[in-house]
Amino acid sequence: MKFSDILKLSIDNLRRRKWRTVLTVLGVTIGTISVVLMLSLGFGLKETLNAELNMGGTINDIVIEYQGEDVDMYLTDSKIEEFKELSQVAKASPQLQVALRVNTGKYEGTMWVSGVSQEDLEKIPLGQGVCPKEGEEFQIIVGNMLVLDFWDAKTGECPYWDNNVIPEIDMMNDRMYASVINYDAYDGVNIDSAMSKRKQLKIAGVVEGDPETYNAYSYSTFVEIETLKDYLEKEFRGKRLPEQPVDKNGNPYKEWIYPSVKLTISDTGLVEDTATYFRDMGYRVTSQKEWIEENNKVFDIVQLVLGGIGAVALLVAAIGITNTITMSTYERRKEIGVMKVLGCDIENIGAMFVSEAGFIGFLGGAVGVLISYLLSKVVNIVGASFMTEAIGVAGNLSSIPLWLPFVAVGFTILVGVVAGYFPARKATRISALAAIRNE
Repeated sequence: MKFSDILKLSIDNLRRRKWRTVLTVLGVTIGTISVVLMLSLGFGLKETLNAELNMGGTINDIVIEYQGEDVDMYLTDSKIEEFKELSQVAKASPQLQVALRVNTGKYEGTMWVSGVSQEDLEKIPLGQGVCPKEGEEFQIIVGNMLVLDFWDAKTGECPYWDNNVIPEIDMMNDRMYASVINYDAYDGVNIDSAMSKRKQLKIAGVVEGDPETYNAYSYSTFVEIETLKDYLEKEFRGKRLPEQPVDKNGNPYKEWIYPSVKLTISDTGLVEDTATYFRDMGYRVTSQKEWIEENNKVFDIVQLVLGGIGAVALLVAAIGITNTITMSTYERRKEIGVMKVLGCDIENIGAMFVSEAGFIGFLGGAVGVLISYLLSKVVNIVGASFMTEAIGVAGNLSSIPLWLPFVAVGFTILVGVVAGYFPARKATRISALAAIRNE
């Protein structure tokens, strides 16, 4: 008997018992939805958080920091040149920070301005304004959510965090004034204790997104690093520069000393070894690759747990398939007996029942996958606010990779075949004469 004939007989038999077939297929459908949707939650969270981690850099980047007192370990321009001589280091970019106290109208706020390379500056997605160029006057790019941290200068009340009201501040058009403040006096500092005179602050651009849409740049402020250095040298001519250490006699060092340096490694495979090399030297090292790997480990466990929960429903569906095929063998004893008397191969009889079970698995899996796609879209629409408020990132809560539907349907077919194997085997052992006589 050809496989097509076995399949046709199986489908005909399932049609004769429509309601039983529909209920069994429904069980497989629910099990498939449970597995696919549960796994999609793990995939969605993993993809969203990995994308968020990658926004601030690439997996080939590592950041090294030094906060000790060993002068030879300071991150200076000459030290950075030494790093560039390492064969695996493709690029070394110093990073510099300074704190500004900003005033606009009745509001006041603090901004941490990060000096970065022109290349990194141009990677920042802007919703308003343009990216400033190296050599231009001091103007910054501000995060789209920074406005939420401004407070009333007289009362000290923060409209957003105290009353959930966004301050009426237009970052691009409102006139703003800023002064450099001392890091040590950051908490509770006022204009009188500022390190520089208050001057007008120019905003070149605002990161894309509304004030309540988070991304990797939302709470940060950026400027081209050489522009920042020129600005500080002019503001503090003849004085100690902010965030710069001094020697034992209280004199500043001749070179700029950076709090951190970002290194771009030429080969992803060398990132971990390079990070270990700098740690052994005494530097603190962080890398996007390490963050992503740790993130993936956590979500692999989450996916395993979620998949296990969904698999319980599929196990119940498998029991339903076994029950359906077992009932079918009892109801068709005479048919089995006649087939044996006519000389039908025993293996073909077993294959007929196994194919029925497999077809139930296929139907339930296919329908379950289609419904899972619809539910995934609903989950993403409903869960959009949850992602932003609870996790702090914007993205999909559910994501179904292209390979998952095929694996899901293949797995449900396998479950059906396995569930139908033992009833089918029992059917092949039925005595032909006994089956006909009993009927």
